[in-house]
Amino acid sequence: MSRLRRPTKPLVALAAFAALVLALSGCFYFKPNSLSVSQPGGIGSARVHFVICTNSIPDCQPEEDEETVQYLLGIAVPPRSTPPQTITATSPSSAPIVFTLNEQVASEMAAASPSIQQVLDESEAKPEERQLVGGPWPPSGLQGVGYLSGPVQEINGATREWSVDADFGLPVATDGSPFAGPFTAAIAMGFRGVNGEFPADRPVHCVRSEGDPKDSAICLGTNQQSQAGTSDLRIAGPTKATQVFLGGSAPVKFKLNYASTTTTSTFALSAKTSVKGGKAKVGTGATFVPGALDPTSHRAPTATSEVKASAPKNVKPGTYEVTLTATAPQGGTATQVAKVKVVKPKIKLGGVKLNKAKGTATLSVKVPGAGTLTVSGKGLAKTKKKAKKAKKLKITIKAKGATKAQLEQLGKAKVKAKLTFKPTSGIAAKKTKSLTLKQS
Repeated sequence: MSRLRRPTKPLVALAAFAALVLALSGCFYFKPNSLSVSQPGGIGSARVHFVICTNSIPDCQPEEDEETVQYLLGIAVPPRSTPPQTITATSPSSAPIVFTLNEQVASEMAAASPSIQQVLDESEAKPEERQLVGGPWPPSGLQGVGYLSGPVQEINGATREWSVDADFGLPVATDGSPFAGPFTAAIAMGFRGVNGEFPADRPVHCVRSEGDPKDSAICLGTNQQSQAGTSDLRIAGPTKATQVFLGGSAPVKFKLNYASTTTTSTFALSAKTSVKGGKAKVGTGATFVPGALDPTSHRAPTATSEVKASAPKNVKPGTYEVTLTATAPQGGTATQVAKVKVVKPKIKLGGVKLNKAKGTATLSVKVPGAGTLTVSGKGLAKTKKKAKKAKKLKITIKAKGATKAQLEQLGKAKVKAKLTFKPTSGIAAKKTKSLTLKQS
């Protein structure tokens, strides 16, 4: 590998670069046919698996050098996938290699790719050599992600290999819709020397033309590419906090959007709330079975799941959370958090309008939600008015019995109206209103 990593002077032409690239003898390579993609959880992250080793022609071969190097790793995935910040390559017989996300590696590998392709086109590369170097990077339709390892000590004569499992979050669409799949991945590699003159924290530069500095990295692709069908479930909660009255409950509605290019699963649904002493219960069945997939988009019709969130009457009013979780049979989960606003129900009294011909009064009352407003009191007829949502109600106050007789005899009567609003679910709100009924 030293011929490739430690040139005594800058590369002077692509021809020289070609000779170096096609004379690879040992270093960091991908084991042939080791790349695979899977989705262990049934939904959620896609796992990109591959094996790296000291030489892969035809299989892992012994090292031919003993020096300190850094490895560059490129993984191409669908755009807007979420990459892990670090990737660890593990081996039963060697120290692990930790790769850290590095934007320079991604951009430099892409910049060097055209030069490497020109080398291949102008050379008589053997099929196994082309498998090492590969095609354009990143492959069409994919987004390249780069990683840089810490210093690695290579050991002359040692044959080593490391296994890599990198979990990438499925792409997130701008409109929040689920990723239909399949998930495709490709891999690329690179390496550079590390010593007192060239430290590990120096900028990354991949050789791509004559005149490149001698501390540049050799960046190569491979034509290993793999894909797997995936499933994705996106849960959306209400945009505004759902109001829950003290001592009551309210339905919190979630939208479930599912897409898949593999076998459709039935999901177990569960819910929890941060309301102290409160409960969150999923509606009937507590399962989600996606509808038929559209053959073109691979998406199921949007479904709705309702969670009944409750709050004890003695809890502190405030904004809390309700979380809905869907779990696939393989263990993967999708979650969404919604806000609930726990409040004490209150009514606001408005103006009074007297009807002297009938001896009644009409009172405006603003109620905070669905429920029943009742007016009562000594000498007053009980009257009720229902509301389906928060609104302003107008309720009639009428005298009865002795109070009604007084009103008819004297033309007026003082009364104290007791107003009670009982929400559909929750504790009642009460207020009183003193007024004088008049009749003429």
